[in-house]
Amino acid sequence: MKKLVAKYLLEFLVIVIGISISFYIEKENEKTYRDNLKNQSLKRILENIADDTRDFKFNQKAIRRAIHSTNWIIDRNKKLKMYSRDSIGFHLNRAVYYNTIFVDNQEEYRGLQNSGLMEMIENENLVSTIQGKYVSHEFFKKIESTIMEKAKYLNEFSFNNLKYKSDSLDDLGLPFDRMFVGTKGIPDNIIEVLYDKRFFQSYYLKNIQTRMKNDQELIDIIKEEINLK
Repeated sequence: MKKLVAKYLLEFLVIVIGISISFYIEKENEKTYRDNLKNQSLKRILENIADDTRDFKFNQKAIRRAIHSTNWIIDRNKKLKMYSRDSIGFHLNRAVYYNTIFVDNQEEYRGLQNSGLMEMIENENLVSTIQGKYVSHEFFKKIESTIMEKAKYLNEFSFNNLKYKSDSLDDLGLPFDRMFVGTKGIPDNIIEVLYDKRFFQSYYLKNIQTRMKNDQELIDIIKEEINLK
């Protein structure tokens, strides 16, 4: 009888241990699967950062030219009669129309959030840094919206006082060859809006420069998380 009990007990233990091992393996496989998904998403975020960097560099060039030309117009407004209509048109065109639209791809970030994969990231610094990146993107869009509002206000004046000389594009792919056809002397209300637009563009420029620096640090943290050299 004792031998029979021992036999059944042993069989029971074998079954329990087998089930436990099966559950453990299944749990580990699920963890490995989700960890792989998390790493894939982080790799795609690295690709998005590369796209963002290219976009930021383009925006930097465009904004710097807009600010340079705005300074040119403001500094010379009282003596524009001394300058050619071509020069005035060139700088007024850039001051008004050299604006940017940041292409914000948040698909992978939202995927990490909605799938719960963000919880798989053990490095809290990485989590907060990724979140901070995409919060700043939302802020950039708001600044750009404000800049576009200023440009919209300037649009009627520019439309009435600028004329295309050709359809030539500069190295950024933007039209630049315009001549000033109005009275040499820009109204004070237009100059005031140019001041405002320059302020927001300068502020935006500083912020994207900071974002680019932070993105380089984020790249290193992500690579460490996914063991990518």
